[in-house]
Amino acid sequence: MAILFFNSIHTAKEIQMQQKPDKIILNTEAVTMDPSVPSARAVAVLQDRILAVGNDEDIRRIASAETKIIDGQGLTLLPGFIDSHIHLLSLARTTQELDCSPKTAPCVAAIAHRVFEWARIVPPGEWVRCYGYDDMALDEHRHPTRHDLDEISPRHPVRLDHRSGHASVLNSLGLQMAGINAETPDPVGGVIDRDDKGEPTGVLFEMSSYLSQRTDFGRSQNKMRQGVTAANRLLLSYNITSVQDAGHENGPERWRAFRDLIDSDALQIRITMMAGRQAELLDIGLSSGFGDHQLRLGHIKIMLTMSTGTLHPSLKEFSEVAVEAVRSGFPIAVHCVEQEAIKAAIQVISNLPPLPMGVPPHRIEHCSECPPGVLEGLRISGSAVVTQPGFIHWNGPRYRKNVAEKLQPHLYPFGPLDAAGVTVAFGSDAPVINPNPWPGIYSAVTRKDYKGIAVPQKGASMGIESKSATRMYTVSGAESEGTQADKGSITPGKLADLALVDANPLTIDSDSLKNIRAKMTMIGGEIVWEGR
Repeated sequence: MAILFFNSIHTAKEIQMQQKPDKIILNTEAVTMDPSVPSARAVAVLQDRILAVGNDEDIRRIASAETKIIDGQGLTLLPGFIDSHIHLLSLARTTQELDCSPKTAPCVAAIAHRVFEWARIVPPGEWVRCYGYDDMALDEHRHPTRHDLDEISPRHPVRLDHRSGHASVLNSLGLQMAGINAETPDPVGGVIDRDDKGEPTGVLFEMSSYLSQRTDFGRSQNKMRQGVTAANRLLLSYNITSVQDAGHENGPERWRAFRDLIDSDALQIRITMMAGRQAELLDIGLSSGFGDHQLRLGHIKIMLTMSTGTLHPSLKEFSEVAVEAVRSGFPIAVHCVEQEAIKAAIQVISNLPPLPMGVPPHRIEHCSECPPGVLEGLRISGSAVVTQPGFIHWNGPRYRKNVAEKLQPHLYPFGPLDAAGVTVAFGSDAPVINPNPWPGIYSAVTRKDYKGIAVPQKGASMGIESKSATRMYTVSGAESEGTQADKGSITPGKLADLALVDANPLTIDSDSLKNIRAKMTMIGGEIVWEGR
C-alpha cells in the first residue's frame, strides 16, 4: 500500500528528512472511510493532525526515536464518531437526576415509588428532577398526573420529563412554583392539560422553555459542571469525538457556557452549536461557521411540530423565520417528525434563497415518517437528513403497536434515502435514547429492535450496508455541519480524531454490530479515553 502525506511528499525518505510524527499507531485494521485509500494498517500523527496512513513498515520508517508507538493489537481503527443531533446539557443533567425510563419504571406506581425514594435524599423545598418516562410504554398507557405525585412528594416540587423532551409532569407544588393554575393561559406553542373542571392535571406539552424562564430548578454551577464532565466521559467511552448540540433555545449564554466548559477542560469533545436565537448571536458578532475546531456555530434550529394536532408554527410563520435565517447567512435545521411537518419544511426550503458558498445544506432533523412522496420532495429540495437509527432499536415494539400498519415500512427509510442521493447523517437525540452508536448502526443495517424483531418493510429494503451506516456516523456527520475538510475520515491533513474498537463493522455478522465496544478514543492526537 502506498503511503499518503498531507503535504504532498511522495516518499518515506523525504518525509523522514522533514517531518517526524509525534505518535504512530501500528498493527490495526484501519477502516479509513476515505475512498481513495479505504483501508490501512498504520497511522502517523503530528500534533493534532493525521500525517500519514499506510502499512506498518512505511509508517515505522518515518518515526524518530522520540515518536510514541501505540500498538493497535490488531483491533479496528475508525474515524471518531460524530453525533449529529444531541442535547448535551440535557444529557449532563440526566447524570444527576432520577431515571424513570420504562426499563426502570414500567408503570405509574413504579414511577411514584422511585420519586418517593429519591425525595428522601433531597432536602425539603428543593426540586426533584426526573426524566425518561414514556406514556405509551407504561402499563396504564397514560401520562402520570400531579395527583400521582402529590401524595408521595408533598414537600418537594417535582418535575418529570418525558423521554421525547416534548412533555413534562409537575406535581401541585411544582405547578405553584411555576405560576401555573386554572387561570393561566396556554403559552404560545404550549399546552397546559386540564381536567373537566379546567384545573391543570400537571401534564404540560411543549413548555420546557416556559418552565426554564419561570422556575429556578436549583442546579448550581458546580453540579452542572459535574454533570457535563460525566456526560463528556460517557460520550468518549462510545468513541464520540464531536457532537452537534440541537438546542432550539441556544443563544449567547449557552455559547459562553460551552466556551467556559471547554476552557476548564470539563468538555473535550468538539461541539457545533445550533442556534435558536440568531438575532442575539449576530448582535455579539457570531455568524454561521464562527468559532474554532473545539466550538463552532452551526445551523439555526427551528421546531416544526404536529404534537398539538396542528402545524406549529404556521407555514407562514415558519417561512418567515427560515427566510430571515438565510438572509443572516445561516442554514436551517428543522425538527420534523410527522410527514405533514416534513412536507411543509421541504416546501419552504425549496423556495429559499441560495445559501452562501461553503455553507452546509439545510437539514431535516429526525424525518421519522418518510413515505415515497415525501422522500422525492427531500431529494429535490437538496436537504440533508439527520436522523436517529437508535429509535428503531429502542422503540421498535412501540412502533409495531402504535404506528399505522401502512406507515410502518416507511419509518426511518435509510436505504431509500441513501439510494436517492440524500445526505444522511446519524445522531442519538440523547438523552432521549442512549448515545451509544452501535445499537443504532445495528438497527440501521438489520431494521431490528432490541428484541431482535424487525420493523415491517415492503419492497426494497429500508436498511443499509454496515459501511454506509458507519459513513453516516462519520463522513456524513462532518458534511452535515460543514467540517468535512477537517473531520469524518482517516485522511492525511485531517484532525487526528480516532476510534479504536474491538471488531470490524464491515466484516462481522450484522447481528453482532450492537455488541461492538470501544477500546480507545483520540481527539486531536491525544488519547482522551481508554477502555479495558
